[in-house]
Amino acid sequence: MGGILTSLNTSYTGLQAHQVMVDTTSNNISNASDEFYSRKRVIAQPEKPLVMHQGLIMGRGVDVQAIRRIHDDFVFDRYTKAGSETAFFQNSFDTLREISAHFPDVDGVGIFNDLSTYFNAWKDLSKNPKDAAQKQVLAEATQVLTRNIRDTRLKLVNIQRQASENLETLVKEANRLGGQIAQLNQKIGEMEDAKQYKQANELRDRRDEYEYHLIEIIGGKVFKGHLKTDSQTSPKTADFDENYVMNVAQGFNIVDGYTFHPLTLEKENNAEHLNRVYYRTYDFKDVDITDKMNEGKAGSLINLYNTGYNGTKVGHIQRYIDLLDTFAQGFMEATNAIYAQSAAHSLVGAEVSFERNQALKDSGYNFKNGSFDLIAYNTNGQIVASRRIYIDNVTTMHDIVRQINANTDDNNDNNDTNDFDDFFHAQFDPVVKKFVVEANRPADGFYVGIKDNGTNFTGAMGINKFLQGDSAKDIHLHRDYEKDPTYIRPWLTPINGNFDVANMMQQLQYDKVDFYNKRTKINSTMKISEFYQYASGRVATDTEEAQRTLDTKKSVYEATKKEHLSITQVSIDEEMVDLIKFQGGYAANAKVITTIDRMIETLLGIKQ
Repeated sequence: MGGILTSLNTSYTGLQAHQVMVDTTSNNISNASDEFYSRKRVIAQPEKPLVMHQGLIMGRGVDVQAIRRIHDDFVFDRYTKAGSETAFFQNSFDTLREISAHFPDVDGVGIFNDLSTYFNAWKDLSKNPKDAAQKQVLAEATQVLTRNIRDTRLKLVNIQRQASENLETLVKEANRLGGQIAQLNQKIGEMEDAKQYKQANELRDRRDEYEYHLIEIIGGKVFKGHLKTDSQTSPKTADFDENYVMNVAQGFNIVDGYTFHPLTLEKENNAEHLNRVYYRTYDFKDVDITDKMNEGKAGSLINLYNTGYNGTKVGHIQRYIDLLDTFAQGFMEATNAIYAQSAAHSLVGAEVSFERNQALKDSGYNFKNGSFDLIAYNTNGQIVASRRIYIDNVTTMHDIVRQINANTDDNNDNNDTNDFDDFFHAQFDPVVKKFVVEANRPADGFYVGIKDNGTNFTGAMGINKFLQGDSAKDIHLHRDYEKDPTYIRPWLTPINGNFDVANMMQQLQYDKVDFYNKRTKINSTMKISEFYQYASGRVATDTEEAQRTLDTKKSVYEATKKEHLSITQVSIDEEMVDLIKFQGGYAANAKVITTIDRMIETLLGIKQ
């Protein structure tokens, strides 16, 4: 039954409750600057009332049921996703902007300007083909151009490798955060009791922080079971989950309750030695998930540096490298095809990788159906014999050599001593895999030239190269011309006043050239300068697109962050108002206790 002591207990519960409220408010104010701290609220309800014998129902004070954090998990999920997307495009834009700096589009700087200088050097040489000084200028212009191409590719490769190295740092951090989340899940499970309203608020705040940063790094999605809302706290709350699972790379649970599955890296299993990401399963087997990592900073790095290893996707940087290689290959083949027409004492091809009985169309080199002409000149530069060689879908190097060495009447004069095979013979070494056309009697001083009619035989075989190399990685002026530029042959036929090759070289800048890359399926025909502008324009376009997308993602991120903080962030003004209110409640309850104390004293005085 009620009484003066019951009244004392009622006020005592009010005193305790307001003490908890003051402590909670103080804690909110203390952590107001922590972005991942969720403000807390005391959930208090009236104690179970006392039913008196007269049928009256009398309250017995207040009961503090729980201290809840104000947190909406659905909004937080959107916030983490927006943060992951912003990190992805921010990292992409920063890297692409660095890459675009290596493709300058300004006068006097870059490969485009070096191309113009190179072709002008050929033009000047055509005006005075015997001038040794002009040949030196041409050699220097060629070396500047090829060195710039090599350096640009090397810079791209270095950025690619740096992105791979940066991934190692991110994966280490991701593993640390994932392990800590699993440990927090265990502690939360031990401390919390949903039935008794026990909630480990601070641990959940720390888990949110780790979760945000982990998703920012590697992306992913968190699944939580049995989310609960609490209108007593706020209409914008959804919290107190169970069965925590974090899923990354489109289906791999990196955190499953108390269990953490680390990510591992391997870079020794591919030729470029770039990192591949693996997921370690329960039975300690590693599954390659690199191509499925397409979120967060890590996904951005992979999207940038991936090489297409083992049929996987090709990243931005690798595409730029491939474009630069294709540019260099097309430029070299077109240049060498013209230079091979310049008469020399022999024709020597580069080492190739296909067999003598393999169809040229299936070799992976850029051979086309058609024909090319072999022309023999005497020491006066006069044509003494010529032979047309044909290529179709089934032609092999064995067939080429047989056509060249065949005893045919090239001049249609019924004279079997003045045909091409009487002056020169061909061979294809099956071991070294080089194609050679040599004079039958070198002492006679005959010259041989080759004119292609659309087969790209000279370019694909690398015959009598002016430029050496296989790609932008190693393109360079022929070593003989580096040592002595006077060996450069601007003529078509070895006679005074002939500068047809120099003229064709300067005309090359206006001609359309085949650019072919089987690995990347690039197959286009355009001017040399146009293809370079296409390649550099691709970098600029990707950079601009990344910047536009980044601006959009930043806007979404700021909006979701504002929404999240509006729910969870501590407002100093509100807390101060609450503090005054709770302080007043505490003082009022203390006053009631003082009053009851005096009532007890009065009661005892009456009894005495």
